[in-house]
Amino acid sequence: MLLEKNVVGKKTDWANYITLADEHETPMLRVLPKGPKPVNVVKNYQADTYNSPVQNAWPDGKDWDTFQSAGQNRAQLSARVQWFVKTAAVSKLAEDVTDTAGIEDELAHEIPKKMTEMAREMEATAGSDNASSADDGSTGHKFRAAGAWISNPMTADADVAPPSTILTPTASISTATKANTTEDAIKVILQNMWQNTGSKSLKVGFVGSSLKKRFGEFQFYIPTSTSTQSTWRLTERPESGTTLGNMVDRYDSDWGPLELHMSRWLAHENFGGSVTKAQWRGYFMNPSRWSWLWNQKPTVYKPEFKGGSYKAAIDAIVMFLCWNPVGEGKVAPSDA
Repeated sequence: MLLEKNVVGKKTDWANYITLADEHETPMLRVLPKGPKPVNVVKNYQADTYNSPVQNAWPDGKDWDTFQSAGQNRAQLSARVQWFVKTAAVSKLAEDVTDTAGIEDELAHEIPKKMTEMAREMEATAGSDNASSADDGSTGHKFRAAGAWISNPMTADADVAPPSTILTPTASISTATKANTTEDAIKVILQNMWQNTGSKSLKVGFVGSSLKKRFGEFQFYIPTSTSTQSTWRLTERPESGTTLGNMVDRYDSDWGPLELHMSRWLAHENFGGSVTKAQWRGYFMNPSRWSWLWNQKPTVYKPEFKGGSYKAAIDAIVMFLCWNPVGEGKVAPSDA
């Protein structure tokens, strides 16, 4: 009798697909608007602010003898491009002779995967604390990241930084510990954002997973702490309802609504952050004051085959720019 273990020529059973469980999105690339195409490595632009109101009561009979320029607060800012490159290579035998389960064309399979990785690197760069820097021959130009734009003081870097009158005020940046990142701490940020802009328009919040979870817990806590409150907010659902939860994707406040987008790519551990920082970092942004400026969208190149391997390269040139950071906010717990 022929036993299974003795069968000669038995084929290996491979499923004709590949499972990829990682579904993390890039919300900053998706949500923040696209701006005008940059035509130089560095883009210069201007930001302005009003003077604070002063007592104004001119005496009768006195000539006007004091004059001020309305442009005295106008200041120069600048931003820088960053050139992102990903490459792929497949040997001739791997491409032309090998029959791989789930893949008809090895190089064609690698290109979209590399493009996704590039998008994540753009997102993680923008979500980091990177200062801008100039090409030094070994590392290329880097744009200023959100964590550096929303800071006070701002770390010295290669580009023109906002003056003190246009920097994000410290009151709009929460460095409270994780335990003290309460609903009241979030309200203080939103209140100060309004204090500096007067805008109650929709804000977008890019938040790590633990900070997103904290928003869902606000209903259980006293606003100034994480102690369970003796009274509670009532959540109603129909008797026939089969779903119970406390997910919060939008937080409404006296200073305007905040739309929340959870991201894995803030203060990432490969960009000077850590896993805990990534989970607790949050950027609250006025979307009209931010832009992705594309000099070149991701483009695929396939060099001529010269033996050995088939190659492909993908590159993109983009600038991440804040038009005026005075009205933005940040959560960066000191113990994260």
